[in-house]
Amino acid sequence: MKAFSALYRELDSSTSSLAKQAALQSYFRIAPPADAAWAVFFLAGGKPRQMVPNRLLKALVQEVAALPEWLFVESYEAVGDLAETIALLLPEPVDMRELSLAEWLFAHLLPLRGLPEEQLRARLLAQWNTIATADRLVYFKLITGSLRVGVSRHQVTQALAAVSGVDAKRMAQRLMGYTQTGSQPAAAGFLALIRPEDDPEQSLQLTGHPYPFFLAHPLNQPSAHFDELLGSPADWLVEWKWDGIRAQLVKRGGQSWIWSRGEELVSEQFPELAQAGLSLPDGTVLDGEIVVWRDGKVQPFNELQKRLGRKTLGSRILREQPVVLLAYDLLEEEGEDLRRKPQYVRRERLEALLAKHALERLQLPLRLSPAIHGSTWQELAILREAARSQGTEGFMLKQRNAEYGVGRTKDVGRWWKW
Repeated sequence: MKAFSALYRELDSSTSSLAKQAALQSYFRIAPPADAAWAVFFLAGGKPRQMVPNRLLKALVQEVAALPEWLFVESYEAVGDLAETIALLLPEPVDMRELSLAEWLFAHLLPLRGLPEEQLRARLLAQWNTIATADRLVYFKLITGSLRVGVSRHQVTQALAAVSGVDAKRMAQRLMGYTQTGSQPAAAGFLALIRPEDDPEQSLQLTGHPYPFFLAHPLNQPSAHFDELLGSPADWLVEWKWDGIRAQLVKRGGQSWIWSRGEELVSEQFPELAQAGLSLPDGTVLDGEIVVWRDGKVQPFNELQKRLGRKTLGSRILREQPVVLLAYDLLEEEGEDLRRKPQYVRRERLEALLAKHALERLQLPLRLSPAIHGSTWQELAILREAARSQGTEGFMLKQRNAEYGVGRTKDVGRWWKW
């Protein structure tokens, strides 16, 4: 825990991107793989779940520190953060022990969740007597589920790429799905992240790993300026911007998976899409939008929300909120990574794939997101006025020759949301 606590303090106290990058690289070079696996999870956006109720933490620290409630409340208000307040108020440990980050999590912190209150009290008191003062803040940040630090996923990706010698875009792909809710990172996972790039990337091609999503830039200029800013509409592919959930459908090895843009595996929330994916050839990855589709058109987003966050989907929900995946990009075909192909080539191959398998005629919930055609930006602006009646948020403009990038990049072409 000592090394990760030091990294946390360094990242939290610095505003320099270069200093943060140096700290990340230094940590990943020396940390045991089991610790580094958890560090990547937390720093790349994984959310620790709260392990102990705040009510119990507040009562117990008042008892241990012999504080009246009013003084604890005053201290909490002055500090403004529960984890930091408790870390500052506890007495010094009497039997300090040095444990690694992974040891703390697996042996001591994760087992706390769901324990009866009396057992929680006993375990917490024992832990507080052994944890080093310098490690307390991170310890309580983890327990309360409030671990946040000022680094981006992109910075973590860059640090891992620098340490491993793996191309940053390949590293971004390897990280897809790493921060799923409920994940328990392990040494083997970290070693897989940093293995040499000349190792065949077979693991990605034989599993349900998605690709990093390519994101659009907002376009807020008047359409009268588009000729100057964008050139001819002939240089762009135009589609509706659907108001749903961005997702990738992955079909490999006889199985299919549905991934959200937030890197959550949502196959169980959309079982009809996962089932439909089985009709696709192995080695297929579609990028598109999940929407509720009823009476031949897209329904408002609040209809889709009725399906989200449910642990189980009854037949009524599946019947009343039927979904489709409106596919607008083909990222992999027959195991071939197509992301370096121009946008128009990927679109042509997507259209051919969906036509060949006649998915719509088979009444499967996979449809092609239609292209919009206009000879001038003024003509397209008039068509865009129908966005609300179409259940959309406007248009997506995709550079005809753009490759499929990673994140909101500009180096391989542009996507605009208009």
